[in-house]
Amino acid sequence: MSKLVLFLAANPNPISLPITDETRDDLAPRLTQVVRNGHTQAIPGPDGREYVVNFANVVVAHFE
Repeated sequence: MSKLVLFLAANPNPISLPITDETRDDLAPRLTQVVRNGHTQAIPGPDGREYVVNFANVVVAHFE
């Protein structure tokens, strides 16, 4: 299992979203473009939950 770590413009504390390795592999090649363009993206979680992330508010994103 992986984590998508997001740093928001108005919050100094990171947000860590648990994701599957499959989700990471799918999102990784597009992450720079998604953050750069400020897309809103649904991110599937490992337990069937779905996180909706507005990347317009994200200043840094990376995987752990």
